[in-house]
Amino acid sequence: MNRLPLAILLSTICATGCSDSNEETTTPTEPTLPTSPATAYSTIDVTPSAKFVGNIIVRLGVFDDKYKKWRLSGEAKDINSDGHIDEIDAKALNIVNVLEPAIVIDAEKMNALLQTNPDGLGKGTARPDIFVDGHYSVFDVLRYLALTREDIKLDSITPYNETGLDTYGFTVSWDQNGDGIFDTQDINSFNSPDWHFKFKFDGGELRRITGGLDGVGPEGEANYERMDQFWVQPGMHLRFQPLNPEMTARRKWAMQQQMNRYQQAGNKVVLPELVASIDNGKTYQTLVKDLEISAHNLRPDIFQPGVITGIDAFLSAKDLGHDFVINYWPTVASKAPVEHYALFRVKGTASRVGAGWTTRLGEKATITDFAPFAKCNFGIDGTPDGEPKVSHKTCWEEWNTYFGGNMLHLMTDVWVMNQGVEQIHLTYKSHYDIFDMEEFNGNFPKERDFSEANDGSDIVTLRTLSLPVEETSTLPLLKASHFGWGIADCETCHNDKTPNGHGGFPWPVNSVDGFDTVQPYYCASCHGSNGAPEGHGETARCYWCHSENQLPKNHGEASAKQWISGAENLEGNWHNYTIPASTIPRDAAGNYSPYTEILSATNSDWNMSKSFPDPYSCMSCHPNPE
Repeated sequence: MNRLPLAILLSTICATGCSDSNEETTTPTEPTLPTSPATAYSTIDVTPSAKFVGNIIVRLGVFDDKYKKWRLSGEAKDINSDGHIDEIDAKALNIVNVLEPAIVIDAEKMNALLQTNPDGLGKGTARPDIFVDGHYSVFDVLRYLALTREDIKLDSITPYNETGLDTYGFTVSWDQNGDGIFDTQDINSFNSPDWHFKFKFDGGELRRITGGLDGVGPEGEANYERMDQFWVQPGMHLRFQPLNPEMTARRKWAMQQQMNRYQQAGNKVVLPELVASIDNGKTYQTLVKDLEISAHNLRPDIFQPGVITGIDAFLSAKDLGHDFVINYWPTVASKAPVEHYALFRVKGTASRVGAGWTTRLGEKATITDFAPFAKCNFGIDGTPDGEPKVSHKTCWEEWNTYFGGNMLHLMTDVWVMNQGVEQIHLTYKSHYDIFDMEEFNGNFPKERDFSEANDGSDIVTLRTLSLPVEETSTLPLLKASHFGWGIADCETCHNDKTPNGHGGFPWPVNSVDGFDTVQPYYCASCHGSNGAPEGHGETARCYWCHSENQLPKNHGEASAKQWISGAENLEGNWHNYTIPASTIPRDAAGNYSPYTEILSATNSDWNMSKSFPDPYSCMSCHPNPE
C-alpha cells in the first residue's frame, strides 16, 4: 500500500525558499498528541489536529417548513409543467421558508466558561471519559445555552452512569413565548423530557442536500445518537427542539438494544453484521459476522484512548485480513471543511470521488425509519411490535425525511459507537447520474469541446499518457539534478521566450489528440514525471480534494482560481439545476436558489484546464501503484 506524506501527495516538491533574516522566532507550544495509527490503514499519511475554535450556529424550536407542508398536502402541483413537483413550483406560488435568527456561539468563549465547572457537571466537557480536554459534545452546547441565556434551562439532570443508557437524562424548559416565565404556556417546552437535537455540518457552497424530502432538510438531520457523545465540530449548525414522545421512545429503544448487546457480550463491542451492497444494491454480501471491535485511537486529537467509533469496525475487520482501506478528506471543492477519514476501499472496490461507500449504522429494525413518505411501522413505545402504531401525522412530522437515524452525514471517525450497533450496512453509490455530473475518468479516452461556443470547433481527445520506463527508455529522462526538479509546470522555464531544448524549435504539443497547447504531462511522456510522487488510489475528479487548502502548487493555470458567473454558465455537471428533485440548488432555508457566481479552481465541475486537464494529466504523472 502506498503511504506517502499528505504534503507530498497533494503538491509537487517545490524549491526551498530562503530568508535574509537572522532573527529567531518562537511560536506557542502545542500539546503533543499521541500518534495516530492511520498509516497502517490509510492511503494517505496525515495527522489531523482538530481545534475547538470558530462558531457554532444554534436555533431553538421546531422549524416551520412551509414547503414540506405544501409538498405533502393535496394542493401540491407542477406549476412549470416540467414533470416534477419541487421547490421551483413552490417558489412560483410564493411558498417560501424563512429561517429564524441564529444564536452564534463563539467556541473559545464556550470553552472558557465550561472550564470553570459552572454547573457542577465537570470542568470542561460533561463527558471527560469520551472527549479530550478542550473538545465538547452537543450536550455541552446545551449546557452553555442554559448557563448564558435566560430563556432556557436544564432541570432533573441524571448522570450518564445512572440512566442505564450511558447518556445524561434531563428536562428542558424554554420560554418559547418570550413572556419571561417558564410555564405550560410554552407548549411542549416546560420541563420536557423530549428535547433532542438535529444537526448539519458546514457544507460550504453545496446546495444539493437541503431538500425537505430528498435531502438533509433545512432543520438538520434527526438522529438516535446520544447527545453527550456527539462531537461538536465548529461550523456545525444545531437545532434544539421538543420532539414527539414517540420519537423519544424510539431513540431510547435503539439505545437500550445497544446496551443489552454490550452487556451480553461481556462489556465488549461486538457487531453482529457488517454487510455491503454493490452494483446499486444488486449484490448483497455479508462481509463479517460477530466482529469484535477494538479501539484504534485514530483521532487522539478528539477522543480519549479506548473510545470506539464507527471507523474502528473497518479497521478491526482489516486486522482480521479483510480488504478495508481508508483515506482522508481535507477541505473539498465545495469549500466544506471535512477534515476527516473516510472509507475508501472494500473488497477491491474503491471510491472514485463522486462514487463511493455510504454507511448506515444502527439497529436493523430502524433502517427504514427515515424516508420520504415514511411508513413508521412500529409502536408508540418505540418497539418494533408495539401497539398502537405511530400515527400517520406523527410519522410525517418526525421521520419524513431522507437522512436520519441509521443514515447520517456523520463521518465514521467521529461516530461514537461505544456499545455497538446491530448492523453496519455499506452501499456503493454513484452521484454521477443523480447530479448529472460529467464523469472524468482517466482510464478511458473522452472527447471534449474546448471552444467557448461549444460548437464542436475545438474537439480534443482526453486520455492518460504513459510515462517512459527508466530501464529501457532511450530518451533523455529528467533526474534529481534537473534545475526544475519537482516543479510540475515545464513552461515556467521552458517557454517560447526561452526555448532551451528541441533545437530551439517551438515546444511540441499533443496535436494528435487535437490540442494546440503545451502540456507538461505530454512532455512527461518522453522525459519522465520530473519527481512527481505516485498517486494514492483515486482515479477521477482530483480537484475535489486538491482544491481549497490543498490546491496544487506549480501546476500552471491548474494552481489558479477563477470566477464563474451567470446561471447559464453554471448549468451542467454536478450543479445542473435543470434536472429534477434532489439535484436542484436550494438556500439554507430549503428554497429554490440558483447558483449565480462561484469562485472555482480551474479544474472543476464547470471547467477543465487545457494544459493540466484533470484527471488525465494527474494520472499520467501520478500513476497509482500497481
